[in-house]
Amino acid sequence: MVNTQKAKARSQTRETIVQATSKVILEKGLDGLTLDAVAKEAGVSKGGLLYHFPSKEALIAGTIAKLVNDHQTALQQEFDRDEDPGTPGQWVRAYIRSTLNYSKQVLALIAPLAQAAADNPDLLEPALAIDKQWQQKLEESGFDVVEATIIQLAVDGLWFAESFNLCGPEEPLRSQVIERLLAMTYGRGDGDFLRQGRQGDKEEY
Repeated sequence: MVNTQKAKARSQTRETIVQATSKVILEKGLDGLTLDAVAKEAGVSKGGLLYHFPSKEALIAGTIAKLVNDHQTALQQEFDRDEDPGTPGQWVRAYIRSTLNYSKQVLALIAPLAQAAADNPDLLEPALAIDKQWQQKLEESGFDVVEATIIQLAVDGLWFAESFNLCGPEEPLRSQVIERLLAMTYGRGDGDFLRQGRQGDKEEY
């Protein structure tokens, strides 16, 4: 019981430190990310911080890992509440929704974390590992692999464009693009989807 409580306390402290790291990056950028700044934001001693994260790189790695885990959780939630469970497109729809339904805070973290990963590619190991798992799920979902890959690339492209403030579709076009991608997971063609949309059967995202 005591060990369980200690493990829970350590986990909560790590979570607090990772949240503090995200806040420091958002407010001060990578140049302002220091052990002292994170310790102060997290309300822990520097020694306590070093116990959990021995370096600035470890803080960044922990932040990336949390984003990956959060995405994985969101993907599973979208999968579980899919409106048409058991169909081949269920996993693909979950990927679309979980990838493109992110907060502005998460979006703002992507560019600086990518900058850090450019200097240290090992920081991307959690993301690369989960990406391989997702690719396997995509191939085993029963949905046409080529169509699923096209959808995945489109989703990743939109996510990338918005993460780095590149040119991307604005509303209402953005929502229409997402709706069309979701419609593709049911095997509906352009005309079919548009006709059904006009009849009030359009999916909502």
